[in-house]
Amino acid sequence: MRREPRAVLVWMLLWLTVLSAAAWAVAMGARIDISKPVVTRNLADVAQRFGPFAVAFIVMFLLVWATTTVASYRAVLRPDERKYFFLRLGMDELRVAIMTVAAFVLVLVFGGTPAYLLYLIFTPIMQAVPALARYIEFVGVMCTVALEVWLGVRLSLIAVETFAERRFHLSSYWPVTRGRFWYLLSCYVVLAVVIGVLSIVVFSLNGLLFEIAFAKVGAGDFVRRLSVLAIAGILAVLTASLWVLFWTLFCACQAHAFRAIVGKGKAGVAL
Repeated sequence: MRREPRAVLVWMLLWLTVLSAAAWAVAMGARIDISKPVVTRNLADVAQRFGPFAVAFIVMFLLVWATTTVASYRAVLRPDERKYFFLRLGMDELRVAIMTVAAFVLVLVFGGTPAYLLYLIFTPIMQAVPALARYIEFVGVMCTVALEVWLGVRLSLIAVETFAERRFHLSSYWPVTRGRFWYLLSCYVVLAVVIGVLSIVVFSLNGLLFEIAFAKVGAGDFVRRLSVLAIAGILAVLTASLWVLFWTLFCACQAHAFRAIVGKGKAGVAL
């Protein structure tokens, strides 16, 4: 981000455009009660909120997500390809988008499998010794979380490796992180701390803005309406900037980790 600030700014503007368009679609499609929290539990809630634009916005979000993700990888692994601020619409983006959809489907289908298997294993023990059920459940939850973290870290470089290899290298996704679990986990922990600190700062600022916007003034007061409109714009900018900041940090972390593990430079050529 320090080396390519203009590219990061363009990515922020791209996300700001998409988020603003989505906000306008929601505003035009339904009446929103700003006194109640916005809750989206599943895809049906998303479809209801965006109305007839739901499919279009899902595709648009996926497209922008894929292009900015690959742009982050490209800025690290192929820094000479800075044309159009590292943004492209090609096979690299298509492969990453396909991997994303496939991973999302697999998580939906198999996400609860470890917990279910552990439940089947420990159910007879809990029935035989009810007094230990609470402790067994706690151990089961911890084992499930540990297993899912391990699997998530071991498979976390799928997208960046697909980009670096310019293909679906299915036989390499698992071996590439062998013996690197603790290295990768430490990278993600450091990243989580950085993102956590930034989140606290930004969310505190958001809370202050909301307090200013919804201060006790007349319901039809022009100042209130104007302040809400202005702060909505500020929040849109903050949301887009924060998202790009977080996601760029995450993708750059993965790209640098992949390069450190595999030792590959631009276009997948071994160093």
